[in-house]
Amino acid sequence: MGNFGASRISHDFILAMKTLPENEHIVVAVSSRSLERAAEFSDKHNIENAYGSYEELAKDKSVEIVYVGTIHPHHAALCKLALDHGKHVLCEKPMTMNLKDTKELFDLAKAKGLFIMEALWTRFFPLYADVKNLVDSNALGDIRVALVSFGSNMDSQERMQDPDQGGGALLDIGLYCLNIVDMIFGGEEPLSISAFGQKTSAGLDSTLTVTMLYQGNKTASLTISMAAHLPNEAIFAGSQGSLTIHAPFHCATRFTSPAGTKEYPLPQPSMPMNFVNSTGMRYEIQAVRKSLLLGEMENSTMPRKTTEKIFRWMDEIRRQIGVVYKEDM
Repeated sequence: MGNFGASRISHDFILAMKTLPENEHIVVAVSSRSLERAAEFSDKHNIENAYGSYEELAKDKSVEIVYVGTIHPHHAALCKLALDHGKHVLCEKPMTMNLKDTKELFDLAKAKGLFIMEALWTRFFPLYADVKNLVDSNALGDIRVALVSFGSNMDSQERMQDPDQGGGALLDIGLYCLNIVDMIFGGEEPLSISAFGQKTSAGLDSTLTVTMLYQGNKTASLTISMAAHLPNEAIFAGSQGSLTIHAPFHCATRFTSPAGTKEYPLPQPSMPMNFVNSTGMRYEIQAVRKSLLLGEMENSTMPRKTTEKIFRWMDEIRRQIGVVYKEDM
């Protein structure tokens, strides 16, 4: 594997990988726009090759798959660079800035016979499969309401306040809210999506509420904010009970249902991490390895059609709120 980006998320990704068998997952190269930064990263993580350009890594014949861990607006071009050089791709979320660019990457990967997946790690945690099985078993009766919130005060985070760096709440954290509803509701398409939001002076979505209406008297209500701390829980309520996926719901290790609380401890990292529960990325890493060994071009837990669906929803939400990126032009 090779890393595009010597970022904070790339640091955590490597540490998550190190919780898995060493002979199964080997990072052989890291690249950054700064050779100095790449070299520092490679020293810290004992990676053999450090490159001062993404093109150099793309040409490295020892790299089978590339993990893209840069800021959002760079994802599309870097995924294309990797695919054009015959590399499989695991791209950090969001895969691109919009549905159009995402579909172009999927079409390119399909034409070249290469694997590509959005690194939506949430979908691979064991907890969520158990929650879905519990819901499907009718233990809560007919599911009627989903209440999901994700919010934190990000006023001091320059990237989140800058449109050119892909800022805004929806693409960064809101997609987790949409994904958890899609997961537990079994991939069902909503009948309608209504969105309202407050925008920053730069035109980015700061706080937004999204209501999704479904067949069968089901409703999902989402609150997303980069201006306020929210409970960061996901509650699914049915006709006979409810369950709560406790904070942080997007990488949860605990949920409570009428049967009690169940916990899913994660392995400890070998050094400090930047984000909560990041060793949980080990599950998506395992899944990608399995897909590659089977010769699959996509993974059934995070298929291309699901990524496209969530992007279609996000494009519509941004349209309703009036958030436009230069990539949309």
